[in-house]
Amino acid sequence: MKNFKAILFDMDGTLVDTSLHWLAAYQNFIKKFNVSYVREHIKMIDGKSLVQSSKLFKEMHNLPHSVEEIMAHKIATSEDVYKVHALPLLGATDLLKQIKNQNNHKTAVASGSSLERIKTIVDRFQWQDYFDTLASTDHVNYVGKPDPAVFLYAAEALGVSPEDCVVIEDSENGLNAAKRAGMQCVIRHDDRWSIGDYSNADLMVKSLEDKEIYDFLGVTYGS
Repeated sequence: MKNFKAILFDMDGTLVDTSLHWLAAYQNFIKKFNVSYVREHIKMIDGKSLVQSSKLFKEMHNLPHSVEEIMAHKIATSEDVYKVHALPLLGATDLLKQIKNQNNHKTAVASGSSLERIKTIVDRFQWQDYFDTLASTDHVNYVGKPDPAVFLYAAEALGVSPEDCVVIEDSENGLNAAKRAGMQCVIRHDDRWSIGDYSNADLMVKSLEDKEIYDFLGVTYGS
C-alpha cells in the first residue's frame, strides 16, 4: 500500500449524486436547440469545463448560436442541480470526516465544475473544514479532463508532488487525467451512468462506504 500525502476528489458523481439531475437538466437544455439526446455525448463532456462543453456542443450539432449563448442557457438550466437537487453520495461525508480526524492527508476538490458551484456544494453540506483547497477548471484557463491540468494545479496548491497524490473519480475522462498527471486513481463506479474503459484504475469500488477504499487510502475504517 502506497503512503499517499494527498487525496484529490472529483465532485460530480464522486462526492455528490448529480447524474440523474444533470440528465434532466441536459434534456431541458437541448430543447432550445432542437437536437436529440445522445448518451455518448455525455461521456465526451464529462469532466470538461463549461466553456469546453459548450464549444463541443456547438461543434457536434453545427449550431449557429454563439458559445456564449449556449453557455448562458446551460448555466440557467442547470443551476438547481447544485443549489437544490444534488445530495452527498453514500459514505462521502463519513470518508471525509475520517480523513480529517486522522489528519494524515491533505485534501482537495479537483473538479471540472466552476469554482462557484464547488463552493455551493461545499457550503450546502458544511464540508469547508474537510478540504485544504478547492481546485476548478477556472484556475487552469477552463481546461478540463482528460487534460491533467486541474489535478496538477491542486497538487501544487497543496504543496505535494503528483506521484504522492491519489485521485477519487467516477469518469473515464477523470481517470485518464489522473494517470496523465502521474497519480494513482480510485474509481467509484456507478452502473447507471459510468460509460467507458476503467481497466487502468488502481482500484474500483461501488461505494465510498466500501472498506477497500479506506484500506487503499491508508485511512482507518469505522472508528
